[in-house]
Amino acid sequence: MSEQVLLKASRFTVNAMTITDKDGNAVMREVIRHGGAVVILPILADGSVVMIDNYRRSVDQTLLELPAGTIETGESPDSTAPRELIEETGYRAGTMTKVHEFFSCPGICDELMHLYVATDLVEGAPDRETTEQMENHVVSGDQVRELISTGKIRDAKTLIGLYWYLANR
Repeated sequence: MSEQVLLKASRFTVNAMTITDKDGNAVMREVIRHGGAVVILPILADGSVVMIDNYRRSVDQTLLELPAGTIETGESPDSTAPRELIEETGYRAGTMTKVHEFFSCPGICDELMHLYVATDLVEGAPDRETTEQMENHVVSGDQVRELISTGKIRDAKTLIGLYWYLANR
C-alpha cells in the first residue's frame, strides 16, 4: 500500500491510496487524513447539557451540536478539550473526563474523535473564532431524548455524545 498527497489543507490532507484488491489488482482510493478532534459533553449541575447552535457552511444549515474542535499539531486531546469548551461556549470545567473515542467517518477518513464529559462548570465568555457563527443552547436532560427521536439532532458526533449521556445519566 502506498499513498500520495493530492491536497494539503490547513486541517487535513486528501491522499490517493493504492491498495491491492483480492485478485491482486492495484486500485486507487482517496482517503482524508486528519489529526483528530475532540467533542465535549458539558453537563450542568442540574443535568442540563450545554450545546451550541452552529451554522455549518458545508450543509448551509444551523445544527444543534455539542462543542467540538480539531486537535492542533503538537497538542494532546486532553489539552484540546478544555480549550475548545472555553472557545465555543465560554464554560470552564472543574472536571474533564475522557469517556470514549470513535472514528467519525472511517469509510473515507481516519479522523479519531475523543469524547469528554465536562462537569463542575463555571460560565464565562466564549472566545469564538471570527468565522464561527454559533450561540449557546442549554438543553434539559428530558429534552435530549426528544431532540434525538424527532430528528432535530443530525450531527453524528453529537448523537454519539448524547447517546452516551442517556446511557449513563
